[in-house]
Amino acid sequence: MGTAPITANATFSATLVDEWIRQGVTAAFIAPGSRSTPMALALASSALAVHVFHDERSAAFAALGHGLATNTPAVVICSSGTAGTHFHAAVVEAGLSCVPMLVCTADRPPELWGRGAPQVIDQTDLFGDAVRAFAEPGPPEETDPSSWRALAAVTYGAATDVQPGPVHLNLSFRDPLTGRPDGLPPSDPSLAAGPVVSPTIDPSDAAELAGEIAGKTGVIVVGRGQFDPAAVDRLARRLRWTVLADHRSGCRHEGSIRHADALLRNETFAGQVQPDVLLRLGEIVSSKSISQWISACSAAGTRVLSSQPWGRLIDPEAVADVLLPEAELAQRLLAALPTDAAPYLGAATLLTRWTKADNAAQAAIAAELPADSEPAIAQAAVEAPPAGGALVVASSMPVRDVEWYGPNRNDIDVISNRGANGIDGTIATAIGVALTGKPTVCLVGDVAFLHDSTSLVALAQRSLDLTIVVNDNDGGAIFSFLPQHSILGEERYEQLFGTPHGTDLAALVAAHGITVETWPTDLTPQGVRVVITTSNRAENLELHNRLVAAVAKTVSH
Repeated sequence: MGTAPITANATFSATLVDEWIRQGVTAAFIAPGSRSTPMALALASSALAVHVFHDERSAAFAALGHGLATNTPAVVICSSGTAGTHFHAAVVEAGLSCVPMLVCTADRPPELWGRGAPQVIDQTDLFGDAVRAFAEPGPPEETDPSSWRALAAVTYGAATDVQPGPVHLNLSFRDPLTGRPDGLPPSDPSLAAGPVVSPTIDPSDAAELAGEIAGKTGVIVVGRGQFDPAAVDRLARRLRWTVLADHRSGCRHEGSIRHADALLRNETFAGQVQPDVLLRLGEIVSSKSISQWISACSAAGTRVLSSQPWGRLIDPEAVADVLLPEAELAQRLLAALPTDAAPYLGAATLLTRWTKADNAAQAAIAAELPADSEPAIAQAAVEAPPAGGALVVASSMPVRDVEWYGPNRNDIDVISNRGANGIDGTIATAIGVALTGKPTVCLVGDVAFLHDSTSLVALAQRSLDLTIVVNDNDGGAIFSFLPQHSILGEERYEQLFGTPHGTDLAALVAAHGITVETWPTDLTPQGVRVVITTSNRAENLELHNRLVAAVAKTVSH
């Protein structure tokens, strides 16, 4: 075997990787290809954890999962041509969910662009405004080596700023693609990543606001965000305010309301629990009922305080009187509350009303819930990961069943791709999370499972603890809850929305050498396995309607 020549391609790539490691990168995800050889070799020769995926979409969503689990960017690299277009869905999700990623697309050199050369498309600004920044430095031999570390540091900084997200580097490489690096440019201490300084609240403003809310009834609605969940809990306890928390927020503790969605579907109850002040933290929660209730409260005179947009937050001014920096909001308000203020009786009364209704709702649901139903399986999925583990939930019926019926837990990471609300790459996202060392359960429907079935390739060979739970109802169950189901005839509905697939999921999984189990079984993450549950879409819809009616009956008395 001959000795590879020293090349600018290899030295440039090794320099970027070395600097990214200095900045804090720990992992890389590689989709195989030829044009990306210089960067792939640099990543594989480094101290990074390197994970190879057979297709680009899986690689990108796994990198997304890594970012969701660690809050640090992973490098993801692919070849030129249409390869990079398969990154797009994950890049869009990362942009809307504020997930850091370093997205590298290899490219042929500029002299081959627009010349009919094979595997060449226009990759400049390929992802548009979905990325925080774009860099196209050109072929390495035409660039100044002294600029290479700065390029790596700047792109890392853009990916990890106050509004973190994906950064795209389009990297042109000329032949030869296989080479070895020369001496790297020296490191520069001035390029070391510094702490990201979040917007802060002026102490006088915090004191004024705290004085205004101290004697008020209140509800805190919490989605995924940058805040300290423990501080949110302390603030709620101090004010005697009710907490309605999305599982992804980390605030779903034993004192938070478990069945807010079902309770707020009852208009009478929703009107009875309107607070003086409503504090919104983080992203929009998954529950449509809660979001509609917030709008109704605002229209009826409730003062709405909202954290500044982070992640997917649409037109916050429409439902907020005041927008506040999020990261330290709870701590600032807690510190500014008057120490001599007695607990407000009205707030405690409202909290008691919420709690009594929630307990009654839980009893009503438990009495109606079959053990083999999709809501019951969602409950089991929340309970399965050990403390410090993770639950990844498909952004369709599973995330709703978890929010509506899942038990309160704040000792695991609950992750769902709610930026664009797509079912894309759910399995790959879970793989990326599990590759960080977190024992992980992934709850998906059969359509989401099939949509991402390429992520099963070589999954059996990965050393991780991942249990994938698939609700197989032979089609798209979530559409049963939409007007299309009752308006369209059965034949047209099934053609366009029910979409039965008839796939033997167990055979598909077994073809990849992955262990297959059927429900009921223990869901604790131990190695790689797929658990298949079977349900009926019509029965599932009827059960959900029955559960909502049972809860409504409890609050009507």
